[in-house]
Amino acid sequence: MTRVLDMIRDEHLSMSRMLGLLERQIGFFEQGTRLDYELVKEVLDYFVTFCDLCHHPKEDLILAKLQQRAPELARSVGDLEGAHAEISKELHDFSHAVMNVLLDMEVPRNSFVRLARAFIDQERRHMAEEESVFLPAAQAGLSAEDWADIAAKTEKFRDPLPRSSAALEFLRRHGSRIS
Repeated sequence: MTRVLDMIRDEHLSMSRMLGLLERQIGFFEQGTRLDYELVKEVLDYFVTFCDLCHHPKEDLILAKLQQRAPELARSVGDLEGAHAEISKELHDFSHAVMNVLLDMEVPRNSFVRLARAFIDQERRHMAEEESVFLPAAQAGLSAEDWADIAAKTEKFRDPLPRSSAALEFLRRHGSRIS
């Protein structure tokens, strides 16, 4: 049981680190400094390729199992899949803005910042809610057998960030705090 929950929590930590990098860049941009668009693109690539395509489906799998085993606990979680869809929309809207800038298309500064902040804020609120509501509900409602089944299905989808020395160097180089 704890192996899957630990994996989800570790992924949230990686996501928080990447959000910190992104937020720092947006802060510089708001102060008039030129944005490091390549860095922002790399952060967004992480969110699209890992978080959106691997992390959220893991959580959706846990929720589906919780809905089978403990529907009352699952209801207390709320609309997790809807939240994932909304975050995906925010991520893709901001990613499109970054790609437009990289393609030398004009994107108004205030629109760009608004899209960035919407994604960052939504992702942070969502992770906090998962940590305080979803993960405890899953821990309480699922059996050891359920967790073994979930682990077998999700183990191959690992966060590339904490295991990669290149990723840690990327975080160090760009100013993210590493615990």
